[in-house]
Amino acid sequence: MKALVRSEWERLWRRKSVWLLFGLIPVMLIGAASFLTRENEKLSSISPQYTVLWNFPVMALSEMLFTAFQGVILVVVTLLVTQEYQERSIRLILMRSFSNLEIILAKYFTAFAVITLFFAAYFVGSYGVGTFFFSSPKELALFYHDGMASPYAGFLYSLKFYTLAWLTSIAVLSTLFSFACLSRTTTGAMGTGISFLFLSFAYPYLLSFFDKVIGNELFLKLFFTSIPMIQWQGITYMLAENSSMVMWNMGVLASYIVFFSCATLLVMKKNDFFY
Repeated sequence: MKALVRSEWERLWRRKSVWLLFGLIPVMLIGAASFLTRENEKLSSISPQYTVLWNFPVMALSEMLFTAFQGVILVVVTLLVTQEYQERSIRLILMRSFSNLEIILAKYFTAFAVITLFFAAYFVGSYGVGTFFFSSPKELALFYHDGMASPYAGFLYSLKFYTLAWLTSIAVLSTLFSFACLSRTTTGAMGTGISFLFLSFAYPYLLSFFDKVIGNELFLKLFFTSIPMIQWQGITYMLAENSSMVMWNMGVLASYIVFFSCATLLVMKKNDFFY
């Protein structure tokens, strides 16, 4: 199994598309920094939205998490599953007597590792880029926290934020991976994935028209059944001084991961899936 994962990892990194994705990290960070610099001109320095070096990792991720990062996951999954199916290169792996389950697990672990590495590179790079764009004061404001926090507290907050953001991305990965296994074409996988993400953006806004009818508590629970909405607002709620929706949001993420992982395993029971 280790040899199969290593093979998937090496073959994925032979693709220029993967190198391009990682090469876009500085571009994404500089773009976020430029935007946030302009936003700072409209804000007080004691506002949680005011960007300094210590909270730039969070602010830069917030700008990209439910847009660009979703695209990165979709591209990685498509490269690993449907494109190989279309190119028939996956037959070369099957000739080495690996089972469908072993192959798909190796691909999932490879995608998991790439997404984790992308988050780590983005986190480290954000401090490098932030150094050139933002000041480094002795204290900063955090979302839904009273008073001001130290740079060390800001660093811990950023680590927690990235950990939760990473979990949401693993939930997205599990979902899109299942769609890719069900789609025999790259176009089908991309189309299904984009449709899922669009629906996840759309229905929470439709719910907002009925929030007074269904009540605030039920509205929030339904609102946070959408992974992009957890990424947009749910993470800051979970990290608030008086945190809320933690168990519900974690349960939603776990449900996505378990349900779609099980769906993928059921698909893999077809002996002729990759033929």
